[in-house]
Amino acid sequence: MHTIPVGDRDHPGAMSRTAGFEYDGAPDAPLAPSFISLPEDWAWIDNCEDSPRGAELQVCRTESDEPERRIVIVGDSHPTQFIAALEPIAQRRNWQLIVMSRGGCPFSVDSEIVPDDAACRDWNAAAADEIIDLQPDAVFTTATREVRVGLTEYTPPGFVAQWQKLDQANIPVFAVRDNPRYDFDPSACAETNGQDAPECATARADLLAPEAPYTQLDDVPPNVSFGDFSDYYCTADVCPPVLGNVLIYLDNNHVSATYLSTMSSIVERALDTALGWPEPDAPEPA
Repeated sequence: MHTIPVGDRDHPGAMSRTAGFEYDGAPDAPLAPSFISLPEDWAWIDNCEDSPRGAELQVCRTESDEPERRIVIVGDSHPTQFIAALEPIAQRRNWQLIVMSRGGCPFSVDSEIVPDDAACRDWNAAAADEIIDLQPDAVFTTATREVRVGLTEYTPPGFVAQWQKLDQANIPVFAVRDNPRYDFDPSACAETNGQDAPECATARADLLAPEAPYTQLDDVPPNVSFGDFSDYYCTADVCPPVLGNVLIYLDNNHVSATYLSTMSSIVERALDTALGWPEPDAPEPA
């Protein structure tokens, strides 16, 4: 497990977007992570084994003898990046994280990124069967794709079909609205031009519709709850490269592990509320 430290007074990150927040860190605090270390700012789990189902399915687990809850993170790199937010919760509350990840292959009954990719479809089928056998307390995955300028975000029918399959097995799903994708690297822009340079920020209204696309669907099964963390990537007006002295993006579409670690209590509250689990005190969004 690659552990990322949760934000400190100088680097509140996403916590700077919570109600009542007042910064009390150093006025000249450097950004975190450093631009040099940013390319490696990714969380992962080392304890992995191949599934007997084949289809190139690897199952990775955090160590826990008798976990209070087991959470499966499944899909491509976008749900997987949330290891950085979920791992501190898992350590504190004795949860086990189980990760099934395949780059460029979101959790769907179809191949969403590369059309007609049989290997991706086979992987998804094997992952769904593995999850049903595991009977975890919840599945964590993405709810949308293509959050880009032009309001291109959508929820693929294949996502819904996969959720329906888990609904038949009585497995709760927590599906998160995807983070923005850009045609440039916001962090590289901030390094070159400064974090407040207008060319490094994008108007929120150009990226995100007021309502997520899944709110318009009538076939979402009852086992699915949604999480929308857009308010922690963007202000009311813009989606900047930096919030709370933390670089948000690892590249043009992945959130840095350091920034996601500052979202840990925010994600925790959302999970507890959505799934009806006893929740600790956590901040409200601004």
